[in-house]
Amino acid sequence: MSDFNKIIAFQQMMPYLNREQQENLATTLGMDLQEIERRLVGKNKEDEFVLILLFMEVCKSITGFDEGVSQLLKTATSDLLVELKNGNKFMLEIKHTDKERYSISMGNLQRRIEYASKYELGLFFAISIKGYWMLFSAEYLKQKNGKIEFSDLKKSKLDEILGCFSYIFPKGLRIKSVYSTDESVKSIGIQFPSYGKLVSYELYYNDRKIFRVKGKNSPYSTYTMILEALQDRLSADTQVIEQSGSYTIINESFSNDFNVISEYKFLLAPIEHTVYDEDEKYTAHTYIEKAKVDANLLKMRFQVVHIRGMMQYLADNGVQMMYIKNSQIYKLNPLTKSTLS
Repeated sequence: MSDFNKIIAFQQMMPYLNREQQENLATTLGMDLQEIERRLVGKNKEDEFVLILLFMEVCKSITGFDEGVSQLLKTATSDLLVELKNGNKFMLEIKHTDKERYSISMGNLQRRIEYASKYELGLFFAISIKGYWMLFSAEYLKQKNGKIEFSDLKKSKLDEILGCFSYIFPKGLRIKSVYSTDESVKSIGIQFPSYGKLVSYELYYNDRKIFRVKGKNSPYSTYTMILEALQDRLSADTQVIEQSGSYTIINESFSNDFNVISEYKFLLAPIEHTVYDEDEKYTAHTYIEKAKVDANLLKMRFQVVHIRGMMQYLADNGVQMMYIKNSQIYKLNPLTKSTLS
């Protein structure tokens, strides 16, 4: 069995195994688990984009191609055949790189264009560069000589095709989280292994409290999950950690005024922060595999309407919000003036 087939087999089994079982399987396959995980990054990014398509609910159908058969027949098939609800169909290539630039040879690109043309279909490339997704037509890649950089983001057609908004968050937003390792202290029910259980969660704008979550029955408890993508971005910007006895206080904030987060990030983040089988975190792949077995998993997720409602709530409570729609920037006014549409 080739290494490629071993990795595919491992990926199929991975969602059903704990860490120790994964290590044992890797040994049985004659491979190192860390090396397998490194090579699975690209496969997981493919699944992440499939989840984006599913969560944004713009597709009528998504058809995948068997990569092994394509390699055997040396056929330049794409990753997916996508049919949108508006009737548009196209072949889709999904690519990921941790480098500053994605590159494809002009010969390879042309073969893939010709394959899509046989079926009278256009070809698009979904490209992740350093975690940021972009979508371009094959014609655009030809114009760029097969080289795409992060600076091409402004030419991306992703938000347009997904019907997706991106939100611009201002400097002055801050999240304060308090954790405790004292088991007698009442918590929200969320645990962070390093600091204990989450006791309270507060969102501030210019030091004015917007809401506070305290206790498992707080009416704002779901806000902590809806805003996980925001907290991820805040923590990557500025994070101040203080210790006081059994308590850990974490303040996370923005240091600049133009912080853009796409809607699909808010849909993905709760999954990335959720564990199953006690201590295993979901990946896009494990989530899809679990959803195949239990269709209710997809029904329990947050939807776009929840994200837009949350953003409107922030605007209604004085946060100076803006959003990007079809490459145009709009102010998100309080509900009395306008709503997202």
